[in-house]
Amino acid sequence: MHISFSSRYRAYRLLAVSAIATLFATGSVAALAQEAEDEEETVDEITVVGTQIKGAGISDALAISVIEAADIEALGINSGDELLDAIPEQGQNFFNEAEAHSGGVNAVRGDSGAFNLRNMGTGNTLGLINGRRMVNTAGYQTEEVGGAFVPVNTVNSNALPVFGISRVEVLRDGGSAIYGADAVAGVINTVLKKDFEGFTIRARFDDYEALPRNDQRLNLEWGKNFNGGATNIGVFFDYYHRDRVNAQDDPKWADEDYSRYISNPDWADEFGVNYSSNSAFPQVDFRSGAEGRLARDFGMADSSGEIVTYPTGDPRCATLENGDVFQINADVCGAPDTSGNYLYNKNTFRDVASELDRYNLWLYINHEMDNGIELFTELSWYEADSNFNSDASYLSIGASDLQLGPDYYYNPFGPSLLADGSPNPNRVPWADLAGIDPNGERLEVDNFRALEAPRVSDTDNHVYRVLQGIRGTLGEWDWESAVLWSEAERNNVTHNRISNTAMQELLNSSSPDTYNIFSGAAGDLAGLQPALVDVYRRDKTDLKLIDFKFTNNELFELPAGPVGFLAGIEYREESFEDDRDPRLDGTIVYEPYEHDPDTEYPDPDWRAFPITSDVANSSPTADNSGERDVTSLFSELAIPVFENLDVQLALRYENFSDVRSTTVGKFAFGWRPLENLLVRGSWSEGFRAPNLVTINEALVVRSNTRDDAVCKYVEDVLDLPNSGPTALDTDCDPSVQRRATGSKDLVPEESTNISAGLVWDVTDTLTFTVDFWNIEKENTIGLFGEANHAIYDLLLRLRAGTDNCDQVFNPAVGRDDIDADDAPSYLAAGICPAGQYDFTADSYTNLSTRTIAGHDIGIYFEEETNIGTFNFRFVGSYYDKYSQDGDQGLAAIVDDALDSGELPANLELRGYGDLMLREGNMDVKYNAYLRWRNEAWGANVAMYHLGEFYDADREVDGVNWVIDSMTTYNASVDYRFDAFGADSRIRFGVNNLTDERAPICDCRFGYWSDAHRDYGRSYYLDLWARFD
Repeated sequence: MHISFSSRYRAYRLLAVSAIATLFATGSVAALAQEAEDEEETVDEITVVGTQIKGAGISDALAISVIEAADIEALGINSGDELLDAIPEQGQNFFNEAEAHSGGVNAVRGDSGAFNLRNMGTGNTLGLINGRRMVNTAGYQTEEVGGAFVPVNTVNSNALPVFGISRVEVLRDGGSAIYGADAVAGVINTVLKKDFEGFTIRARFDDYEALPRNDQRLNLEWGKNFNGGATNIGVFFDYYHRDRVNAQDDPKWADEDYSRYISNPDWADEFGVNYSSNSAFPQVDFRSGAEGRLARDFGMADSSGEIVTYPTGDPRCATLENGDVFQINADVCGAPDTSGNYLYNKNTFRDVASELDRYNLWLYINHEMDNGIELFTELSWYEADSNFNSDASYLSIGASDLQLGPDYYYNPFGPSLLADGSPNPNRVPWADLAGIDPNGERLEVDNFRALEAPRVSDTDNHVYRVLQGIRGTLGEWDWESAVLWSEAERNNVTHNRISNTAMQELLNSSSPDTYNIFSGAAGDLAGLQPALVDVYRRDKTDLKLIDFKFTNNELFELPAGPVGFLAGIEYREESFEDDRDPRLDGTIVYEPYEHDPDTEYPDPDWRAFPITSDVANSSPTADNSGERDVTSLFSELAIPVFENLDVQLALRYENFSDVRSTTVGKFAFGWRPLENLLVRGSWSEGFRAPNLVTINEALVVRSNTRDDAVCKYVEDVLDLPNSGPTALDTDCDPSVQRRATGSKDLVPEESTNISAGLVWDVTDTLTFTVDFWNIEKENTIGLFGEANHAIYDLLLRLRAGTDNCDQVFNPAVGRDDIDADDAPSYLAAGICPAGQYDFTADSYTNLSTRTIAGHDIGIYFEEETNIGTFNFRFVGSYYDKYSQDGDQGLAAIVDDALDSGELPANLELRGYGDLMLREGNMDVKYNAYLRWRNEAWGANVAMYHLGEFYDADREVDGVNWVIDSMTTYNASVDYRFDAFGADSRIRFGVNNLTDERAPICDCRFGYWSDAHRDYGRSYYLDLWARFD
C-alpha cells in the first residue's frame, strides 16, 4: 500500500517551505546580520569527518579512507550496494534481496543496503550525509547475535545518489565521541556535490552477458549562481532501472541441489538435496489412530497413519494388499509414509533480484549574505519501487495445523455417500475394503505447497530529508546551526498469501467447487482463489534533529601553534512504526472452522495468536512502535603539543529518554618524527544505544530447526540411531519456536577502540599506510538462543541425575509431554526424561563481549609521465581476531561447564567463541585500481578481493566446508570530446572481466549472497555531456 496523500503532502510542503525560506531569508535574518556586518571573512563549513574543527592539524593524522567521485568512476560503481563493495572496511551486507526469501514478510524487502564496518554487525556504523545523521531505513529484520536472531536496523545505503557524490569518507577508528551513538565500528560520511554551475546529462546502459538483465540510468545535474555569485542553487536527479533476475535465468541457481557441483561423495552427502518436502503432492495423516491402523493394515498408511502422495506412475506408488495400485485420482497416487515425500525445487519461481525503479532528487541552496552569514538548505527525495517473486505458500503441521474435514469433497476417505445420497466419487474404493468409517475420516495436512499461486511482493520505499542551516562568524568564533527532518517509509504488499481460516473452510467444504488439494501438478487455481489474500507490512522511521555548535581555531596560542576548540549541543527525536497486516498482528485470529467430533477441537493446547497467525507459513507479529529523545553535549580540542605532534581530545555526553545516559571520550595523536613519516594512533570509547525494536517489541514468535542437546545426549550415550525402530520417538532436531520479547532493562553497548599506525611518504608520488586496530564491545545485545538454552537445560539435568524428576529445569525451555516409550532411555542415560523441545521463552539482554582486531594497509601512487598520468591505489582490511565471549549470565555458566568437562566435549555455545572465518567473517577484503589519463583518453582497471570463510552448518569429520576466496576485475576506457558545444565523454566498461562466479555453498542460490555477487560478466556504455 502506498503512503497516504496527507503524508506525502506534508513532506512536499516542508520541502517547499524550506526552499522558499532560504530564497527569501535575507530580510528575516537582518537583525542577526547587523551584528556581523563588519566581518569580511568568508565563512567556511566547519564539519569534517573525524573532527569538527575546520583546518585542525590532527585531521591529517586520523585513520580515514576517502573514496572520491573519480574512484567511483574507476571502480565501475552503479549503485549504493556496489558502493559498499568498494569499501574494504565494509563487512557483509545483510540487507540484500537474495536473502529476503528466508525472512519472508519479516525481512526488509525492496531496495535496501546496510553499512557494516568491520563486520561488527548491522547498526554499529553511523551513516552521515554532509556530516549529519541519516534516518534509519523503514523496517527492521533479524541478524544472528549470540545464539539467536535479534532485530537490527540501519540507514539505507541504496538511498544515496551515487552520481551526486563528491566523496565518501570512512572514519575507521570509532566516532562516538565526535558524532554520538552507533559509531562503534566507525563512521561513513557521504559528501554530496555543491557549488555546481552548468548542466550535465548522463546516461548509462548495462547489459549482462549470461542473464536477461539490463540496467538503465539517467542522471541530470544543474547548478547556477545568482545574486552576483552570493547564491548557488543546484539540483541533481537520478533515475535507475534494473531488470528482474530470476533463479531460472542461470543453471546454477535454477536447481537447489548443489551437491551436483561436489565431487567428494562425503561432502556431496553433507550438502544433500535442498528440495522442500512441501510440494503439490500432499502428505496427510489420519486423526483417528484406529482408522489409521486400518489403513496401515491394507497398505495405504504407515504405522502412524501417515500417507504420502506422488504423481501417477511414480515407482513409489503403493501396491495394496489386494494387488491394486493405491490410486487417489487420475493424477495422484498414494503410499505409506515410508518412501519419503515428493520433493519440490523452491527455486522454480524465486527471484534473485527484483525488478526495480529508483529515483533520487537532491536540491541544495547556498546563500551568502553581504555580512558573511551563510544559509544552506538541503532537500532530498528518494523513491524505489520493486516487484519480487518468491515460492508459493506451504501448509505444514505445527504451523497451520489444517485438516481435511470428513465431508470435504475431495477427501479420499470421505463419506461413502454424498449429501444427496449419490455415491462419493472421490472416496477411494479401498477405504470400504479396509473397513474405514463410511461416514468419513478427518485427515491432517502434514506437508503441502499450493504451487498454483507463487507469492509476488510489491515494495515501495520513500525517504524525505529537509535540512535548513545557518552559519556565521562572531568575533573569533565560527558558529553553525541546523534543523533536520527526515522520514523513511516502506510499504510492502505480498500477493497470493494463504489465509489459514479461509483455507480450512475450503478443506471442510462438501461442494465440488471447493479447492482440490489432490489436483497434483495441474493445480486448481480457481478453487484456491477464496483462500488467497494480500498481506501488507507498513514501516516508518522518523528523525528530527536540531544542533548548534561553535568553534574557534585559535582559542589560544601554544609555542607550536594555536589550539582549536569546539563545543556544541544536539537534540534529536527518533521514532519507528511497524504496522503489520491484521492477519499477522492478531486482529484476525486463526481458529479452526469446526469442532472435531473425536476430540474437543480446537485442542486444549491449541496455540492461537501470538503463537500462530492466520497467514500460512508466516509467524505472527504484533504491531510495534517506539520513540526516544536524545540530548547531546559535546566538545573537542585540537592541540599542537609540538610542531611535529598534534593531539585530539573529545568528549560527548548523551542522555536518552528510554535508557541510561552515556559519556564517552577520545584521544588521538599524530606525530612526525621525520618529515615524510607520520605515526598516528587513537583511543576512543563508543556506544550503541539499544535500538527501539529491542526495547519496545511485544511477544514475537519465530520457528527454526534446532538441536535439542538433551535428546542428543541420550542418543550419544546409548549409541542410538536417529531413525529406525530403535530410535527415540522424540525428534532431536525439532522445529523450535522462539518467543522473544523486548526489554526496558537494556543498557547501551559500550566499546573501546584502539588503533595505531603510520603514514610513510616514500617519495613525492608514493605513500604507504598501515594501521593496527582493536575493537572490544561489551554488553552486546542479543538472545541466548534456542540451542544454547537446550544446552543449559541439559546441564541442569546432568546435575540433578534421576532424582526429583518433577522439578522444572530450565524455565525458558518449553517441552511437550514426555513420550512414555522414550522415558526408559533417558533414565538409562542418567537424566530425567524430557518431552520434545517445543519453544524457548527468551528476552533481549546484554549478554556478551565481542572483540574484532586487524590491520589496514594502503598504497597510494600518482605519477605524471610523457604518456599520461598514472594513479594507483590499494586499500585492504585484514582481520586477525573475531570472537564473542560468553562472559555474562547463562553464557558464562555454560561456558565454564564446557571448559571443566561437566558438559560433553562435542557441544559448543552457538554464536560464541572464536568466530574468525565463520559464516562470512572473512580474514581479508581489499580492492585496488589503476587509472590512466592522457588528455582526451583515459582507462581504468580495478580489482576486488574477498577472503575465504567457512559454513558452520556443513561439516565432515570435524572439518567445515570452506567457501573459497573470490577475486573480480573491472575495466573501462573513455574518450573526451566536444559535441554541440558540450564537454562530452563516452566510456565503455566491462565489470567482472574474467566472468568469475561466486564460490559454491549449500545456500539458497548456491552462493553466499551476504558477501558475494554471482551475476557474471557485464558490459556498460556511459555517455556524459556538460553544458556551461
